[in-house]
Amino acid sequence: MIFEKEKQKTNKVFGNTKIILLIFVLIFTIGLIVCFVVGHNENKNETENQILVQEEKEVQSRDNDSFLKNQTEEKLNSLSLEQKIGQLFIIGFKGKIISKETENLIKNVHPGGILLLEENIEDQKQLKELINSLQEIALQDTGLPLFVAVDQEGGIISRIDWINKIPQSEIQSVIQAERIGVDRGTELKKLGVNLNFAPLIDTAFKNDFIFERSFQKDYIKTGELAQALIQGQQQAGVFSTMKHFPGYGKISFNPENELAYLDEMPDISQFQKACQTFPEMIMISNVVYGDIEKDIPFSFSEKSIKLLKEEIDGNYLIISDDLAQNSLLNEFSLEKIVVSPIKAGMDILIFSGWRTPVIKGIKAFQKAVDNKEISEERINQSVLKIINLKQKI
Repeated sequence: MIFEKEKQKTNKVFGNTKIILLIFVLIFTIGLIVCFVVGHNENKNETENQILVQEEKEVQSRDNDSFLKNQTEEKLNSLSLEQKIGQLFIIGFKGKIISKETENLIKNVHPGGILLLEENIEDQKQLKELINSLQEIALQDTGLPLFVAVDQEGGIISRIDWINKIPQSEIQSVIQAERIGVDRGTELKKLGVNLNFAPLIDTAFKNDFIFERSFQKDYIKTGELAQALIQGQQQAGVFSTMKHFPGYGKISFNPENELAYLDEMPDISQFQKACQTFPEMIMISNVVYGDIEKDIPFSFSEKSIKLLKEEIDGNYLIISDDLAQNSLLNEFSLEKIVVSPIKAGMDILIFSGWRTPVIKGIKAFQKAVDNKEISEERINQSVLKIINLKQKI
């Protein structure tokens, strides 16, 4: 009897325990379901929020692009034809101060940029004041800032003596290259220089005229170091120009004095590598490559410029090497020298004025426009790209 009662009591307790466990399991299961549902909703909401944020960013980006495009087109439409022509030129000038002659040159030519050489440079204070004055004149004239350009490659081609002059041949690693790019770019930016005609990435050999200025590395290493230098300059807020596509390699004499002829175009893999950092400009060599055009410099050839665009991706400006060189002046008419590159598809012409006055080069170009050799539509194509880049100055 007692045993039966104990048994019933035990069964009752066991039954109650089972009920409690079942209730606990039920509550736990419900809790898991609730957590899953809440978590799922939170993740869903977070995902939806991320999508909304991304969509808003894309809309804002499109709006910004549309706004900048409208601004660019408005600016283009506000320029006279003479001012548009001027924007295609980066010119040299004489002196270390703004003379009346220089002021009139800027106002009459309306250049897109100026090229600083040793004869323009004395010290930091003088150079900064000179650049500021030039920019002030240009802004009053066209409403557009100047590209203020310099060849600051390092080594023997360092126009500004007190800025980092480590030769490209002494750069051994991408870390070092990027650091030099940042340091060099920062110093240029402080002075008001916004465009460096560097790095030089021609692959050269020991007997080549340009060897001392080159990286003196193989194609792969040259491309990697150039890429890092460009990145450094971009971080500093200075535009980069990789040069001289497709290369001055295998030329033993100075190609500025005598027109160079090569049987074939050199390897360009280092340019393709360096261009992955999206340099703002690519400078073209004044060399005849027989496998492309037998009697026409690369910079004059529509076929050559088309090849460049096919081989090198990017939204870059195509710029000439200096056109006021004896190698060209001794072989071609001035009109052909300034007109052919633009007809071929180039965007900017460098005309230093060393051997032929800048004004003569501009007038030769204007004459071709007057004679309908170059249309305003063709000029507009390049000027739009120029204005678009200048919005980042």
